Amino acid sequence: MKKLLILVDFIGPKKELFAEGISRGLPEGYQVSLARFSDLTFYIDGKNISIKVDGIDKNITDFDLIYFRRAGTKFFSLAGTLAICLDYLNIRFFDTTFRHVGPDEDKFTNLTRLSLAGLPAMPTFFCWHNKIEDKKNEIIAEFGLPLIAKQLSSHRGKGVILIRNKDDFKKLPKEFPEGEFMFQKYYESKDEYRILVLKNSIGAYERKVPQGKEWRGNVALGAKEEFIAVKKIPEDLKEIAVGAAKTLNIQIAGVDILVDNNGKIWLLEVNRGPGITYDDKTSYEMANLASFFLQELKEK
Repeated sequence: MKKLLILVDFIGPKKELFAEGISRGLPEGYQVSLARFSDLTFYIDGKNISIKVDGIDKNITDFDLIYFRRAGTKFFSLAGTLAICLDYLNIRFFDTTFRHVGPDEDKFTNLTRLSLAGLPAMPTFFCWHNKIEDKKNEIIAEFGLPLIAKQLSSHRGKGVILIRNKDDFKKLPKEFPEGEFMFQKYYESKDEYRILVLKNSIGAYERKVPQGKEWRGNVALGAKEEFIAVKKIPEDLKEIAVGAAKTLNIQIAGVDILVDNNGKIWLLEVNRGPGITYDDKTSYEMANLASFFLQELKEK
């Protein structure tokens, strides 16, 4: 039996009529299902992708064709993430314009691209905010406690939450009523780095050291910066940083990398328009950026 899935922003009478009309027009042996984008639950671990469709209790791989009937602004970025996954899973979908969400991509969309490119992004679970309470046991079973909840629009460490117990899940909708979160395992870090990538070269290499009781390595939250000579960057970190920036088509990128207590390297995220330390006595970033722009301006 061939199966069509129609995805919409919300289910109402007109959308039900649409699905019923398509179903009536198809011959025997074809099945039409209607679901909301918010019914999708993602788990991405490297190149292993699982996408469940809640409500109709199916996996996305059960369908032969997916139609993005209505995504709206609310689900636009999630539709882009789904398009990337469907391409990888070799499942046809319409409209293919969602392959090119562009600069509006959020952290989950970018992480998906990085994972499927073979880069060491962290295994990640995502569900829509109204499903978090129902999914918390599944999330804990996957990652244990504590774990990380990261708001898709988080920046400078804000919206990155350490979930220590089941009750902490209840804080998310209260503190971030409009926020969408992805969930990841918490790794105690041996070192955390910010690497400034300038096209194919490294513009800066720094270690970020959290201070006091703060566990997040964000300078905006008080983390100390230790700038290291660029020539000392290990080749594996350089390859990951440059590869990550290229994957997302970002020429000037701040790439965050964590090395856990077991020595495993994890790519945390890639930042467009990265923060810069302007004090030349502390950092060489501005000098290297100026040299980079000079070289680019001289090229024809």
